[in-house]
Amino acid sequence: MALTRRGWMAAAAGLATTPALAAAASQADGRVRFAHGPVPELAPVSELPVRIEIISRGDHDYGPALRALTAYARAELRSQGLPGMTLAVTDLDGFAATVGIGWADRERRRPVGPNHRFQIGSISKSFIALTVLSLVDEGRFHLDDRAAHLLPEAPWPDAPITLAHLLSHVSGLPDGAPVFPRTPDGRLWSGFPLGSRFSYSNTGFELIGRMIERATGMPHQKAVDRQVRDKLGLGAMTGVIDQARRSEFAVGYWPWDQVDAGGELPKGRLETAYWTPEDTPAGSIGATSGEMAVYLRALTRFARGHGGSVLSDASALRFATPVIAAKDFGPGARYALGVAVAPVEGEDCLHHTGGMMSFSSSFHADPGAGVACFASVNARLGPYRPRVTTSYAVRLLRAARRGQPLPAAPDPLAPFRVKTAEDWAGRYVGPKDALRLVATPFGLAVRTDDGAARATPQGADRIATDHPHFSRYGFDAVREGGRITALWWGDRLYGREEPRAQPTAAESLKPLIGVYLCRDPWVGGAEVLARGGELVVEGGGTIKDRGGWWSTTDDPGGVERLRFEAPMNGVMRRCNASGADMLRLTV
Repeated sequence: MALTRRGWMAAAAGLATTPALAAAASQADGRVRFAHGPVPELAPVSELPVRIEIISRGDHDYGPALRALTAYARAELRSQGLPGMTLAVTDLDGFAATVGIGWADRERRRPVGPNHRFQIGSISKSFIALTVLSLVDEGRFHLDDRAAHLLPEAPWPDAPITLAHLLSHVSGLPDGAPVFPRTPDGRLWSGFPLGSRFSYSNTGFELIGRMIERATGMPHQKAVDRQVRDKLGLGAMTGVIDQARRSEFAVGYWPWDQVDAGGELPKGRLETAYWTPEDTPAGSIGATSGEMAVYLRALTRFARGHGGSVLSDASALRFATPVIAAKDFGPGARYALGVAVAPVEGEDCLHHTGGMMSFSSSFHADPGAGVACFASVNARLGPYRPRVTTSYAVRLLRAARRGQPLPAAPDPLAPFRVKTAEDWAGRYVGPKDALRLVATPFGLAVRTDDGAARATPQGADRIATDHPHFSRYGFDAVREGGRITALWWGDRLYGREEPRAQPTAAESLKPLIGVYLCRDPWVGGAEVLARGGELVVEGGGTIKDRGGWWSTTDDPGGVERLRFEAPMNGVMRRCNASGADMLRLTV
């Protein structure tokens, strides 16, 4: 079990797999078994319903590009086992189209249509940033205003955090801590010197939303309506996700098994997610694809320095001006104000993704070429976002505008293969059993005497599998001289070719070991393990005692902090994860 808080899960980026990896397992051993039994096949790609709607044609022929994009998006849904996708593509010359693929309601076989709303998640942050900049233009805010002055009731740390720090995620605040955290002093904290590095913080944007409310005297979503959405003709877009408009949304899906490391591999079993109302400024917008086409055109104009009715031209440029490197959004990416700037084949695009409990979204907008694409899927599957789809769309639209040949479709398998399969390949022996990792043309497979299954990356030097014997935990590589010589699986050590001595948990760590759970789905749970003298959060890495709290080895300042509390009968009954309590699970 791994923490689901977004800050802790950053280490798991890259989790996914594909039908071809299942084929790899089959090649490794004919007796294929999966963690949850055979997965029923969905309709073939050719049978997934598709609806293309041209809203306006503009000056360019995007027909071939749109068909190529649709074909790739269908393949991506198929390879991931996802229910449906909505797409919006647009340019600055008047073209706009929407595409619905697959199912808005899989059980009732209701296709995705242009009027279905999808939860866009953290893409909502760009709306908040634009609202702030519009208030700056009105003189009600300044970007260098001290946050503690704008919202004095909040339990700020001593660091002189400004509005600009929060908008660019350089404040050092934790990712998803409650605004009023349950910490010894009841206050928030900053994990590094202001502005020194990027660290994504939903907490920061939650606080910005409350500043907006204080300045305008209205709920944040109403302020965004007045300052941004109404001016763009988007007054019907939902600023919060509530029960009253639930029927307008596509049905969301999430993994049936949210505990095992192998439970979120693609083509695994999905179930209908329960409805989770959201009103957070960090991400609670519901939008149709047509609305997102309008919004993307506006973002593209802003990045060109044209603020229109929303911003001054200077503020429009400021919105899209990078502040700091942000590798979370891809190689070469930087973060501006509520939006990233990321290159697609060397040309800068505005970019952001959004992840909700049961929706995954992405957009790319290329201000140079004047083209943009939004995509959202009504499911959550690990860290998957349809970013490959939106970046491919930009490449297609660029080529169509420039009269160039259309680029070939990306390989939907590429991000999901273990690219260093030969490094992992070999036989590993544990205290009671053994396994073999097999390099294949498709990546890596896990094989035992009674079957084989898929393996897929789950971050640096970590893989996950849906093999029934090994799906509970991921495998963490142990390297000596650069070579993988052993694997950790939970608290068991598997040596390459021969067994290793099993380290005994340090006595001081034994009271901390256990499974902890929070009913808030954004916090989730954690399994804490001891590997000899080291304490490990499964899926989150090794944590170190910093004197009163723990953090990962690469986070010495403690942007995210764990506290073990409430001793009883020799064990800790509570683990506080960045201000939110998780209770020991004793069953």
